[in-house]
Amino acid sequence: MSGTDDMAPALARAIVRSLTRGTTIATGVRHVHVGHANWLAAQRELLEEVAEDGHSDTKFVRGAYGAGKSHFLGVVQDEARDMGWATAHLECRSDHVEIDRFETLYPALVAKLVMPGASDGGDVDPARYLLEKWASVLRRAAGIRDDGITRPFDADSRIFRRLGETLHRSSLSADFVNALTAFARAQTENDNETMIAVTRWLKADGDRMSIPRRYMGKPTALGGGMAGTTPLSPIGRGNATEAMRGILWLIREAGFTGLVLCIDEIEELAKLRTRKRQEQSLQALREYVDHAGGQGGFKHLCMYLAATPEMFEGPDYFPRYDALATRIQPVSDRLNWRGTVVDLDRTPLDAQEMLAMARRIAAIHRIAYPGTRDGALTDQYLDELMTEVVASRVRIAKPRLLARIVVDELERARQEAGAFEASEASTLVSDAAASILREIDE
Repeated sequence: MSGTDDMAPALARAIVRSLTRGTTIATGVRHVHVGHANWLAAQRELLEEVAEDGHSDTKFVRGAYGAGKSHFLGVVQDEARDMGWATAHLECRSDHVEIDRFETLYPALVAKLVMPGASDGGDVDPARYLLEKWASVLRRAAGIRDDGITRPFDADSRIFRRLGETLHRSSLSADFVNALTAFARAQTENDNETMIAVTRWLKADGDRMSIPRRYMGKPTALGGGMAGTTPLSPIGRGNATEAMRGILWLIREAGFTGLVLCIDEIEELAKLRTRKRQEQSLQALREYVDHAGGQGGFKHLCMYLAATPEMFEGPDYFPRYDALATRIQPVSDRLNWRGTVVDLDRTPLDAQEMLAMARRIAAIHRIAYPGTRDGALTDQYLDELMTEVVASRVRIAKPRLLARIVVDELERARQEAGAFEASEASTLVSDAAASILREIDE
């Protein structure tokens, strides 16, 4: 993982702001991460295998509230993008994902796609970026320069021929084939209206879309072509799974290795009002597990589903659905790093790892605010804080507790300058724990 030597102050400040809430922004994960080396090594190996064999796999990430499930998923995604994978991180509650309704998952996935090479500024539409990336690969394969300066007179014919060799021979739905065909050919005509329509359709925004019918036929020397428009069925309940297969195909054809899809807060299924909906959600999870190996047409996909221990142990959840429980339960008490369940509760950060995390946070804070009195939090003081956190008996994840305490003390040192005096470690830890618990209970 990366250090902090080349970190920009703007990124450092963003990380500090996020750590005051006990979380880390996605672009800052690699700079503060420590621990779980064996779990992560196993995921890297898995990604390498899936990249080579084209199959798919599903993992569950188990951990108590604040144990670092989201952080772990962030590290997996960060490393996956370095390996050429596109990623998406969804949260069931905030992204309104219902596990048993794939039509709620698909649009959230497209909206939160992150691809290697895309801007980190948040001003790039992931769907449009993916379509343009694919179209660029298509044009290069058709022998068309992508510099916008020169373009052969038969560019449309070359693109149509290349589409016939790739997209038109795929097993994708007719709507997906028509939409992508229209986008690629509209680009040669600078038809932004059609490109926008296809982008909106791919995002499943719910509106009915139509594309010019002339893009469906073979180019003619005189131009023109079929009049009228071809409708695209909105992506929804009946075709979201087909659209998912299309997205996976498009990701690969755009030059990416595959998709790492992380779905957090699976425990939200416990809030479903009816037992029938819960049963449907458990069945959906079982189907996700069965997609390992590429069944159902899901190729080059690694899915991670994060949930609290209650989901794995509570009689009303995973254990009650035998078809799911038998697929994910371990066969022994020994840790299997390549097992279906990544159990973070069994591999908590040790004292030295927590101390290393605290030092990384202090180093990031120095980059963010170089004017802070150097050495305000000495290594000895950080060690005292870590010792008190480890010894404390609180129902809060200790890495999160330590991170918030360290950032709070660093910020106080910055604001109080010469008047700063470090707090007594034991009192600080107990007071901070009580404050965070009140936040949780509220």
